[in-house]
Amino acid sequence: MRKIRFLSVLMTLATTVGLTSISVVANAQVRWTPDPERGRASSSMSGGRRGTPFAACALDHGKPDPAITLLVPDGSVNLTTEALPTLSWFLESDQVVEMEFVLSSPESASAIYTQQIRSAAGLVEVALPESAALEPEIPYRWTVFVECDGGEYSIHARSFVQRTEAAMTGASLEASPLELASSYAAQGIWYDALNTLVSAYREESEMDTLLEIRSLLRQADAEVPLDLSLAAES
Repeated sequence: MRKIRFLSVLMTLATTVGLTSISVVANAQVRWTPDPERGRASSSMSGGRRGTPFAACALDHGKPDPAITLLVPDGSVNLTTEALPTLSWFLESDQVVEMEFVLSSPESASAIYTQQIRSAAGLVEVALPESAALEPEIPYRWTVFVECDGGEYSIHARSFVQRTEAAMTGASLEASPLELASSYAAQGIWYDALNTLVSAYREESEMDTLLEIRSLLRQADAEVPLDLSLAAES
């Protein structure tokens, strides 16, 4: 997992920018369009609420429950063009949390890749290593387990990633990150759209890019707290 540090910018869109959730999405350049030809494979969670890739547990009764929200749309096998994509989630917690990331394939009885993660609140990411490169057109499952109740991994959230070799259309070699992310999103390539925006924000810290990230997550019903802090490599 990439080492992370929190940017000093913490934003609350409703007050800082003065935009409602509806207006942010309405003005978005990046529009999420799920691929209708992909089978449905709903994300799931244990110990969380239904209808969203979210899960929570109590570690310390004197503090709010830690919770994770996978940064994915629910209800489909989400696509990437990368053999080694970055998979991410948002952790809400007042304390450091122990987690385990597991990547598995329907063609293997055992996990393809596992990683132990210890993190404070914020964006958490796993960039797959060469040993876990995705084969085309296979729906891989990725799961995040959160340690609760004295060392047991008692909750989890999971989703799916599939590498596509379909040719990208509508984006030129000179396309800006927003144009590139827009092309990915329009063709149902979720992971590349999100990662392109996050990388662009880390490079330039443009407010427009941050608004596009927030809009994309809202469109996919992968809402995270409005005080979203993006993490940068250290």
